[in-house]
Formats: sequence, structure tokens, C-alpha cells
Amino acid sequence: MTVSSRPVSGLRAPLVVAAAHLLACAAFLTAFLTHRDDLPDPVATHFSGSGGADDFTTLDAFPYGALGILLVMALLCTGLVFATRGHRVLVGLGCAVAGLLGAVVVAVVLNNAGAETADSVRLGPGTLGAALAVAAAATALGVPAGGRGPAAPQAKPDGPVAEPAPRFALRKGESVVWTRGAGSRPVLAGGVALVAAGALMTPLAGWVSGVGLAVGGLALCACFAVRVTVDRHGLTVNVLGLPRPRVRIPLDRIEEATCRDVEPLRDLGGWGYRAVPGRSGFALRSGPAVVVRLTTGSEFVVTVDDAATAAALLGALAERERTTSGGG
Repeated sequence: MTVSSRPVSGLRAPLVVAAAHLLACAAFLTAFLTHRDDLPDPVATHFSGSGGADDFTTLDAFPYGALGILLVMALLCTGLVFATRGHRVLVGLGCAVAGLLGAVVVAVVLNNAGAETADSVRLGPGTLGAALAVAAAATALGVPAGGRGPAAPQAKPDGPVAEPAPRFALRKGESVVWTRGAGSRPVLAGGVALVAAGALMTPLAGWVSGVGLAVGGLALCACFAVRVTVDRHGLTVNVLGLPRPRVRIPLDRIEEATCRDVEPLRDLGGWGYRAVPGRSGFALRSGPAVVVRLTTGSEFVVTVDDAATAAALLGALAERERTTSGGG
């Protein structure tokens, strides 16, 4: 059995991302308090593509709005890293977001400082370059500090190999059912974090940003648990164990059923229900999964405990279905 790598500590990676965002908050507060007496009122807070100011905020409201956005992104990034058990790609992304936003809000303070009016404030292209450099530095420091999370292992030249599962011997007319629930509390935590971030972002950045985050969070919450069933109907996956929505793969569409370890980001591009070219399915965590090769050549994947038994039974049922159909 292949054992996927785990973080050194379950909280180490989220704490590293949270610390990066708190450092961004501290940098902003230091810059703001140092230059507060030199800032115009109102303060230029948004800039057009040419660099000129096109939106403004009162001096009293400015620090609360900036800190609010920084803290919302801290909640979002930390929640996602926790939900994915410290995946190094998301640790790096979370630290990059902290560095980028921190550099931008500090630059806004420094560019406003000393201006006669907010209309005259400009944010040049060098600011974006500096912010990207800070983001890159934050990523370079944050990823090693986050520990050895479940990064995707190097694939073999021919891709991951699925070993055939052992077969069950089923008698004609024998009825067998295998069913098990599969869920992920970290995925639920990530969804809740997105919903909370959306609720906080709405008054700070507008309803479009807030609703977008909240909808994504609700979709993640809806997929945090499934029930997987193997029986004479084929493979059925019900979201949250409800009759609908569900995905059903009939036996006559199954070419082969195997079991192999799946890493959601590498194999499906993320967590929850995902579809990529040639493959779709539910991935709520890394680890063993039932992998069904369809008659169309594509794959359907679902991560679940005791996946080897499920794959073996599904293969036996599909083989009996082919034999019965061929003989009848």
C-alpha cells in the first residue's frame, strides 16, 4: 500500500499561512501609524490602469477597510490550507497572497503620504513589480516552513499504474451490496471558511466579491460527504447520502474497476466533485479510491475507505453482467 505523505504537524502549515497574513497586517499598521499625520483626507484607495486614483475612502475608515480585507483573506487562505491538510501548493499560494496584499496596502500608504490631495496620488508600475517580488519571497520562505505536506509525488513516465483488484466469485442470481459513507471535515472547514470570508468581504469589497466566495463555499460544503454504494445497479455516489443529486455508473458502462491511491490536486485538479479531461469523480481526501475505467475510455474516481473491496465487488458484478448479456 502506498502511504501518502502527511504534514509534520496538522497545524503547522495553517499557522505558517496565518503568520504570513498577520505580518502583512503588522506591516500595514506600522506604515499607517508612522505616516498618519501626512495622509490626505480622503485617502486614495483604488487606482486605474494608468495609475491615477479613481476611488477614495475617508482617513478614519481607511485602516479598518484595509485590515478587514487582509483579515478576510487570512481567514480564507488559512481555512483552505487547513482543509487540504497543508498541501504545499496552497501553502505557497496563501503566503504569496499575504505578501502581495501586504506590499500593495503598504504602497498605498506610502504613495498617499505627503500628497496635498488624494486626486494627485498615483501608483506606478514599479509598485506591482515590488509587490510580486515580495509575494515570491513570501512563497520561498513559507513553503519550507509549512512542512512536508501531501505534495504530489513524481509520476512515472507512463502515469500512475492501477493494479487490478482481487475478484469476488458471484453465483448466478446472487445479490450483494457494499455501501460506505465518505466525508472530510477539512473540506467542510474550507467551505465554512469561504462562506465566512464572503460574508465579511461583502461590506468591504462589494456584493459581487462576497457572493462569489459564499457560493463557492456553499458548493464545497454540499460536497463534503457522500455515500458510495456498489450493487446490481453499478456504482452509485449520493451527495450527503440523499437520493438526489447522485452519480450512477451502470454495470454495462464499466470496463474495469481497480483501486489506487489518488491525490485530489494532482489527479482531479482539486477537492469535491471535479472533472478534468479523461477523468471525473469525487475526491474528498488523499488516499485509496475506487477507479472505474468506463467503456468510453474515461475514468470515474471516488475516494472511500475499503476501496479495494468495493472495486473487487464492482469488477465481479460488471464481469457477471457481461457474461449474462453475452449469453442471453
